[in-house]
Amino acid sequence: MAESITAEPFRFFKIILQETLQDKKLRIPEDFVKKFGDELCDVATLRVPNGCVWKVGLTREGRKIWFNDGWHDFVKNHSILKDYFLVFEYAKNSTFDVLIFDKSACEIEYTCAELENEKQNDGKKSKLREVAYEDEYKFLAVLEEMGICISGAYKFLSVEERQRIICASRLFRLENPSFLCIMGSTTVLNYVYVPPKFANKYLNKVNGSIKIKDADGRVWPVNLAWSGWCGIRKGWPAFSKDKDLKAGDICLFELIRTEGVLFKYSVSIA
Repeated sequence: MAESITAEPFRFFKIILQETLQDKKLRIPEDFVKKFGDELCDVATLRVPNGCVWKVGLTREGRKIWFNDGWHDFVKNHSILKDYFLVFEYAKNSTFDVLIFDKSACEIEYTCAELENEKQNDGKKSKLREVAYEDEYKFLAVLEEMGICISGAYKFLSVEERQRIICASRLFRLENPSFLCIMGSTTVLNYVYVPPKFANKYLNKVNGSIKIKDADGRVWPVNLAWSGWCGIRKGWPAFSKDKDLKAGDICLFELIRTEGVLFKYSVSIA
């Protein structure tokens, strides 16, 4: 039987009340705590669509859990008011993707804190930080946190390109191990280079025919080949031409199935 590693994400929403703002903490729903409470650590990661990452301390009281230390900083940075509507999607490992809607029922324009803010609470440190796109190690850490591999070419990316990559990755809401590449003139026409870390971990016994599923649900047969490095070759030129890919486009390949390899393809146009 083919192995599937896709799982439906768990989501919950919270309507911000006046008492929520006064308490400077937000309680996590009871049903979520029953299902995932035991796997949550003392500090949660909140991610918003523009790529910013926030660390917020969790407070427990029996089977009740609150976002607490650092939560008020998150609220202030995004100007969250009474009757705002927040959607949380659990991404495992105490990480939540958060969407924020204002009183007009429209999603807000997200901003990042420009300063690094540290607070000490009962001996536990909660750290608020902006993703430092110019720092390659932090850039790689954010991608790794999302389960995304990228080739060594990241060293030559501009700050703006790194920011595009993080934002695109957030919006695609990937659920499985993935790799990413920015299309160059050669990769558009001839092949896709698979990062060695990803290839060795997930594709080391795969050679030959695999499949790519596009946004319309169409499945494309392509060929995975090893010759000193791993790449998608035969079948890629036709796929690329059909999608009208151009240099600078960001392509993400999400591993949906490991037996009879199937990738889900997403793209952010340059």
